[in-house]
Amino acid sequence: MKAYKVLGSRFELPETYEIIDPVGSGAYGVVVAAKDTLEEGENNMVAIKKIEKAFEHKVFALRTLRELKIMRLMDHENVLSIKTILKPEGPESFDQIYVVSELMETDLSQIVKSN
Repeated sequence: MKAYKVLGSRFELPETYEIIDPVGSGAYGVVVAAKDTLEEGENNMVAIKKIEKAFEHKVFALRTLRELKIMRLMDHENVLSIKTILKPEGPESFDQIYVVSELMETDLSQIVKSN
C-alpha cells in the first residue's frame, strides 16, 4: 500500500495505482485521477473516488449503496462505469470505500459555463 495526501484526505492505495492529479472534492468524498500501472496503453488512466465515513450514519450507508448499485447496473456511453471497488485490508479499516472508474477527461462544469 502507498499513502497519499490529496485535498486534505489520506488515500491508501495499492502499489498498482499512482495518483496524478486531484479532480475534485465534495460532500461525499475526494476524486483523483490516477494511472493504473497494470493496464497497458492509453486506457490506463482511471478516476478513484474515496467515499469517507460511508457507514457513519444509516443515511450515508444507503446513499453509498444506491450510488454504487446505479453505477454498476447502468450500461450507457454517457454514464461512467465502475471498474472495481478496492477491498479493505480488514473489517477494522472498513470505514471508507475506494471506487475505481473510468476517467472522464472533460469537466462538464466548463461546458456549461462556456455556453
